[in-house]
Amino acid sequence: MNDLRKCLASGNKARLVRARNEDCECPIRVKNVTTDFRNYHHSVGYACSINDIKNNPNLTEFEKHLTLNYVSMFGSQEAKDRYYKTGVCDKDNFHNMGVNHLVHVDDYIKFLKDSGDLQCAAMYKRQYRAPEHVNDISHFFDFYRCDAGSAYSIKKFKRKLWVVDMLNKNEQQPRIPLLVYVLNVLTFPLKYVPQKSVLRMPEYTNYTFRVGNVTSGYSIEFQIPKKFSFK
Repeated sequence: MNDLRKCLASGNKARLVRARNEDCECPIRVKNVTTDFRNYHHSVGYACSINDIKNNPNLTEFEKHLTLNYVSMFGSQEAKDRYYKTGVCDKDNFHNMGVNHLVHVDDYIKFLKDSGDLQCAAMYKRQYRAPEHVNDISHFFDFYRCDAGSAYSIKKFKRKLWVVDMLNKNEQQPRIPLLVYVLNVLTFPLKYVPQKSVLRMPEYTNYTFRVGNVTSGYSIEFQIPKKFSFK
């Protein structure tokens, strides 16, 4: 009801309707905690060591897992879909251009060995599968972040919700419910109740008492020093 009151007060046409959250244009969303590598994409890459990645406080444990076990590749859309579905990769997953996707480093090392590129396979094995005593050596690693569409999902409720339905300006103005009028009458005197805000500064504290809105109201400020001096 409060959202409808604000919408009507701003000059828009709207009405309250019952609808499912997933059918709304701007539904309520909740943050996902996804551990599916297919929901992530390449974000940035730079040189660092394995220990630097493990001790990075800005990365989640799953993001660290992705960086230490996956490499960023470019290939065809068909090859990406096949690998994400079956885990089978081939030469079409490893082009210099195409669709970016994640490939497990062990799958890439196996592909390099099967292709006869033993030198490159050994290089990736030294970087990602190194013994513990060489984890301080810097290499180039890829870092990933969750796709925007996968980071949040639409929250599902058991029942329909009361939502604000925005109407076009050429549609008939809906009848404002009686309850909205009652709310406006009850909340109108609140505009004239003094609102106190406190701003704490290193040398003094500022107390502000405001009546009414910013443009047409009144405010009284008190600045109280924390230390008094005759200097």
